Amino acid sequence: MSATTAKPGLALPPPSLTSRLAGPAIVGAVLTMLIVPLSPLAISLMFAVNISAGMVILVAAIYVTEASELLSFPSILLATTLMRLALNVATARAILLNGYTGPGAAGSVVESFGRFVVGGDYVIGIIIFAILIIINFVVITKGSSRVAEVSARFMLDSLPGRQMAIDADVNAGTLTARQAEDRRAQLRAEADFFGAMDGASKFVRGDVVAAMVILAVNLIGGLLVGMLQHGLPLDVAARTYTLLTIGDGVAAQIPSLTISIAAGLIVTRVTNGENISNQIVGQIARHPEAMQVAGGLLIVLGLIPGMAHLPFLGFGALLGFIGLRGTRRKRREAAQAAQAPSDTPADTKPAAMDLSQIQNVDPFGLDIGFALVPLIGPQPPGRPNLMNRLTAIRTRFSKQIGFVLPNIHVRDSEKIRPQEYRFLIRGGVIGRGEVFPDQMLAIETDNVIEKIEGGRPTKEPVFGTDARWIPQATSAEAETAGYTVVDPASVIATHLESLLRRHAWEMLGRAEVEEIVALHAQSHPKLIEDLRTRYQMGMVRQVLAGLVSENVPIRDFERIAEAMTDAPDAASRDPELLLAAVRQRISRLILAAYLSDGQTLKVLALEPEFEALVIKATDTARANDLGAITEPNMLRMLRAAATSGKEMAARQGAKPVLAVPGACRRLIARAISGILPVIALDEIPDTQPTSVLGVIRPPDGAAK
Repeated sequence: MSATTAKPGLALPPPSLTSRLAGPAIVGAVLTMLIVPLSPLAISLMFAVNISAGMVILVAAIYVTEASELLSFPSILLATTLMRLALNVATARAILLNGYTGPGAAGSVVESFGRFVVGGDYVIGIIIFAILIIINFVVITKGSSRVAEVSARFMLDSLPGRQMAIDADVNAGTLTARQAEDRRAQLRAEADFFGAMDGASKFVRGDVVAAMVILAVNLIGGLLVGMLQHGLPLDVAARTYTLLTIGDGVAAQIPSLTISIAAGLIVTRVTNGENISNQIVGQIARHPEAMQVAGGLLIVLGLIPGMAHLPFLGFGALLGFIGLRGTRRKRREAAQAAQAPSDTPADTKPAAMDLSQIQNVDPFGLDIGFALVPLIGPQPPGRPNLMNRLTAIRTRFSKQIGFVLPNIHVRDSEKIRPQEYRFLIRGGVIGRGEVFPDQMLAIETDNVIEKIEGGRPTKEPVFGTDARWIPQATSAEAETAGYTVVDPASVIATHLESLLRRHAWEMLGRAEVEEIVALHAQSHPKLIEDLRTRYQMGMVRQVLAGLVSENVPIRDFERIAEAMTDAPDAASRDPELLLAAVRQRISRLILAAYLSDGQTLKVLALEPEFEALVIKATDTARANDLGAITEPNMLRMLRAAATSGKEMAARQGAKPVLAVPGACRRLIARAISGILPVIALDEIPDTQPTSVLGVIRPPDGAAK
């Protein structure tokens, strides 16, 4: 994007003849200084131009209110760096060729700077020049380079979110299409600017290194040329070439230092609509007590015997006076604000209502009774904090499934019993349970050797296993008897994991899909462009939600997008057919979750006669545009057969999948959700080792 991009609403004037010729003039000047020997007068003029440019750029950096007002700054850095390097070459040529004639060989600017800095002592002159180099190289340019690098990284990381915010404003009607395009243009310009500043800052550091090398070349080379070619005595050659070298170095370092400072001001600026002077003065003036304290400390320093009394006492008194005036002004403004009359009496002013408060619904929430509030706070050693557990589960599940789940909003509720909790999505309850914070849950297992007495009988909320709430003091006894003992926070956390596996797809909205698509647009722009061209985001969301609803990760969105863009036209118009095409493309990822240790897929199949009945039921459902099998008897038989097959596989120590024809896979999966995973026969690769555990059919009487 051009560096002359205007801010939204501002029109750029047509380029003048001067602006059109500026670029070629700079290139011509650089080439001239590199190739043609310049006279002392020309060198002095170029140094004056270089120093003036540095001053102008520094003052401009102080007065701009945001970095986007100086988008050409990276190009300015490059141009001024080339100008200085070319001028260094021209000056070095003049010093080495004509230095024997005296201090005026490289022009009056170099001579005057050399005499001013050296001041009669050449060692001090060299030290001063070295200090300027160190300040520029070690402090300013290194810091600016690091800030530019971090700013570029953060800018690129925030780009998708800021683009989505613009799209959201357009959808909400707060921005017109023209305003949105202006915002996007400004966003792209800022991204280009910070990316270019990251690279341009390296030019500044390289310029400082080159200055040190040129210093050594001018000094050593000048001594050799002066003594060997022109027969100058050592002391005369040393004085002459040292003065010329230091004058050249300082005259070049002043614009380099000012532009380095300007670069630092640009990249460290925090945009708030004010220039840097107003920002600093205004923000420090908000805290006059800081000036009073600093003034007091300076006065204390000034009273120490042997200390420089006048400077410390003078500045201490000045800061104290400024701070006192600032404090009085703050008190006066506070009093005026307190006395300001209200337009409407407080007792008659109607309460303002905000639509966002009325329609605000938490995407994901957890209501707890008041007796469970202590679980959120600090816990005794060995007892987990509920909030930490919930956060860890949310983070882990987000990484597994492939999109960021919304934060879990925990609140206490008077609408439920004291020991009750309930999980909600968009205000709808998806699961509830009851825990007792001062007790432990003992869950029965196949390893129980002795039933424990007492306690409060209950059901474990995930699997419905028999369990008892028991006192904490009897936990060790229950574990010895073969029970699995868990604390209340773990019960809620385990329940959350189970609910996420069944309901995470409901939290995959268009905003989350847009975020995924925007992320991959950076690395695969053509693929995402094809995807956006062919599909509405609603269709993409349906496919992703269909995968997540069966616990298929969507981390490999690239493969999913490829499958969608490669799908035939017939499938692209039907979410079910499109989902089947995507599942077939990522079948190895789907099957990976069900492979045994030997990488063998353990499958169950429907009995042929029963399979024919199921296919007939699914055909009927599709013919009536139904998204599920609705015949009660068929649903009952399917679930009974799936439960029977799961129990049969469990006796063999296997975790099976049900393999069915692809045309009816989706409807069968919905019918037996939570019992068995269902895959299509065409999702099993030919090279995948498979073991058929058996065929299943409903037990006798299941259809009654």
